[in-house]
Amino acid sequence: MSASHSQSAIVKMMHDKLVACNKVDVLHGDLSPQNVSFVAHESGDVTRLRGRTGTWQFISHWLLMTPGKTHMLQDDLQSYFWTLLLTALYFIPSSLSGMPLANMLMKVFDEARWDDDLGYYVGGIQKYIIISQGNYILQNSIAGQTPIVFDPPATPLNTLVKSLWHLFCSWEWYHNVAKELVHPTIKSDADKLLTSEAIIQLFKDAYSDPDWSQEISDRKEGPVPREGRGSSSKRADAEEGQEQRKTQRVSQTGDATSSRLEMLDE
Repeated sequence: MSASHSQSAIVKMMHDKLVACNKVDVLHGDLSPQNVSFVAHESGDVTRLRGRTGTWQFISHWLLMTPGKTHMLQDDLQSYFWTLLLTALYFIPSSLSGMPLANMLMKVFDEARWDDDLGYYVGGIQKYIIISQGNYILQNSIAGQTPIVFDPPATPLNTLVKSLWHLFCSWEWYHNVAKELVHPTIKSDADKLLTSEAIIQLFKDAYSDPDWSQEISDRKEGPVPREGRGSSSKRADAEEGQEQRKTQRVSQTGDATSSRLEMLDE
């Protein structure tokens, strides 16, 4: 399979998953690379934490930050964005590699802390910064991280990632930040997430784009150096009873992350 073919295949599979869920009018609730069939499913390779169903790394920032929030269509749609981004970072060369990539994956996708008041794990702060401020997406984001650009520049994949981000950013600003201050076009873009149609069309436009470069080489080496694969079990010190159970769950997060990276390296 050529590199351009493999890139467009990732996008096509996600498009087909979107269409299938849209046809039967159901919320998926647990989107991940395994559920889109990018990689084989391993029974021990799923990260779940108390307070939220679904695979932690791909849950929307809204659900991660607010465990009691009702799961909505927009949460499902945002999970497609995180699944696309993480899958592409694993398999396709980009401007982010080595330890910076390892740190980004851990910081954004594995972020979790125990909230004593809620009695649940929470996370999603780094995802929120990406969505609301364009961190890792825009050239001059407030957070200042270098934007992710998949090789070579100007591929349909880069356009898709930025177009998806724009819709979620518009929704965030209109519904959760400053509705009265946003430009009317922001509301118009935010409203596109009231259904799945706009997201489906973006994926369709991307995989059918004739501009997939034939010069892209798939990532040959492991995307994350071994020294960057730390266990997230360092997040808390355990005590007896519930503290011990909490630590066990957090340790499983690190184990699942390491297992997933090992599998993708093979």
